[in-house]
Amino acid sequence: MTGTRGIVWDYVVLLAGSLLLSVAYALFLVPANISNGGVSGLAVVLHYLFGLPTGLLVFAFNVPLLIIGYVFLGGLRFTVRTLVSVAVFSLTVDPLGRITKPVTHDAFLATLYGGVISGIAVGLVFGRGASTGGTTIVSRLLKNVTGLSAGIAQLSVDAVVVGFTGLVFGPQLALYSLISLFVSGKAIDWTLEGFSGERVALIVSPQAVIISTRVTHELGRGVTILQGRGGYTGAERPVVMCVLDRAQEPMLRALVQTVDPAAFLVVTAATTVLGEGFEPLAANGGRQKSFLERLRGNG
Repeated sequence: MTGTRGIVWDYVVLLAGSLLLSVAYALFLVPANISNGGVSGLAVVLHYLFGLPTGLLVFAFNVPLLIIGYVFLGGLRFTVRTLVSVAVFSLTVDPLGRITKPVTHDAFLATLYGGVISGIAVGLVFGRGASTGGTTIVSRLLKNVTGLSAGIAQLSVDAVVVGFTGLVFGPQLALYSLISLFVSGKAIDWTLEGFSGERVALIVSPQAVIISTRVTHELGRGVTILQGRGGYTGAERPVVMCVLDRAQEPMLRALVQTVDPAAFLVVTAATTVLGEGFEPLAANGGRQKSFLERLRGNG
């Protein structure tokens, strides 16, 4: 999706993510005094202490951080998109809190649902080349410098804010805030990278032919035999590679153990699997992206 249509879609998703973030705070986090880190979490604490509007605090704190984002991150494009996200959140979070009631008065449920919804929201905004402002700008700088995942970078930066939360609200709500941070960090990564049920298995064994035959017939999965070489011995070693469903992993382990108990087996999660037996490639050689992937901004 390119050109004007792509830009329009970017802003549609950007607005949806920003509104979803307002929902997470207005319906779950602010009523329960849960600080989900960042400038928004800091605003929750100051709202509790002084009664100032959460949205106004968020917007005021974000001005200097947006300048930093303009200089070090995406230039004008990043800054404009982030400003749109911050403005939408700032203008909607307080009115939404006034016209709605908290979904739950249970702090733990507010922590979980607020964390998941806010993480998905931030992930959607990140996927459109923007930020929700605040320490997400700092976390993007940290991600670029250190190579950390988006979720872990966000978690590291926001942990500082949670420490301040503990001083104001006490240790119990600070612990809830840490849970919310962890959950939202995982939700950010899932939104950006996806959650695949497929696994990639690499099996190093002299019985590669037997293993590949049994995988094909018993698990119904295609296999590829690669030619490997031992790094220490220099000996040729056949490597069986196959992609299978997560539920088939225990069956694969049992099969390999039966054929060759001394085999070397590595199983890892696959982010994207395309081709025969899985999601098809587009006829023109490109990939037909799903609705969720278009939301994420992949490809």
